[in-house]
Amino acid sequence: MGPTSSQIYSLITKFTALNGLNTYYFNTKKNGFSGTWELKIYCLIHHILCVLALGWMLYMTAGNVRICVIVLTMGGTSAFCMQFCWEKTQGIRKLANGLIKMEQRYFTGKPSGSLLKYRFYMKITFVSITLLRIHLFYPIYLKRLLPSHFYLNLVSCWLVYNMLLAAVLVLYVFLWQISRIQKLLNEQMALILTRSRQRNRLKKTLHCFKLYSKLLLLSDQVNFEFGYISVCVLACKSWFQITYGYEIFQILAAPKSIDSSVAMRVYVILSYILDAFNLFIGTDIADIFTNYRAESQRILRETNRMDRLVSMFTLKLALYPKQVVFLNVFTLDRKLTLALMAKSTLYTICWLQGDYNKLKA
Repeated sequence: MGPTSSQIYSLITKFTALNGLNTYYFNTKKNGFSGTWELKIYCLIHHILCVLALGWMLYMTAGNVRICVIVLTMGGTSAFCMQFCWEKTQGIRKLANGLIKMEQRYFTGKPSGSLLKYRFYMKITFVSITLLRIHLFYPIYLKRLLPSHFYLNLVSCWLVYNMLLAAVLVLYVFLWQISRIQKLLNEQMALILTRSRQRNRLKKTLHCFKLYSKLLLLSDQVNFEFGYISVCVLACKSWFQITYGYEIFQILAAPKSIDSSVAMRVYVILSYILDAFNLFIGTDIADIFTNYRAESQRILRETNRMDRLVSMFTLKLALYPKQVVFLNVFTLDRKLTLALMAKSTLYTICWLQGDYNKLKA
């Protein structure tokens, strides 16, 4: 059914706390968020270690532009994760609490539908595959790039990469939950507005609009809280696509210029494909969100009884962003995935042209 039970919320918040994103977790016994001083100390130590790891990685890769850019983009993501972990307003906690309360009070037990259910399990599967790839296979890949001080480099990379992955998972879960609630609200709206002979119709309509207003505010908060993090994550993903793409072109066009085993070449190709799928899945849920928002407007437009109350809410709905927009600059959707892939391929080709003579030799 997806992340609708308190146990799953608890697991996700504990996973993000383990990676230094929050100093609290969802307590299933208290049915609310709990924080301890031990967890705060753990997060503080985790963040100090991340800063030291980033400094060490930058020092080690001062002459390697390829690794240096990856460290910078991952470092930017980590910096913003640390910032919202310690912010006084605790916007992420309020956002999570608002979504969980709405789910538990009004939508518990209601089916998400095959589309959302499939998307959630697919994302969890890819997150699990990425964790295995980072912890089991990436060390071999990293050893080829940074042979000296291997274990220190590996632990440093694990610390920062896990924080990035946790931030992506949190954003996805928030967008998934907003899409689920919006879908269920659309179904309620359609039922109320298409049946004119219904008891307490006005009361039910007002209640539905009240919930939808809360959801609009929560959607805006997601855009605000994850704006800078999303830019850094997309920059990191794009650079991974460029570097892996560069190696794939070497493997295909100039195999003698790259010194790596067959297993490592397979790893590079699979990593390129998996990162592309991860990027697509992340933007796909944003497109689902956009479709449900458009469906809400359609339901309100096509209702047989377009009274003043519905008209006012339709206007309010039109004033809010119809899509997931970060920093008022770019829209998170499938078009963004294609644009990033196209740009990454273009920059990879430019990089190959610059190294043409070296690869030819």
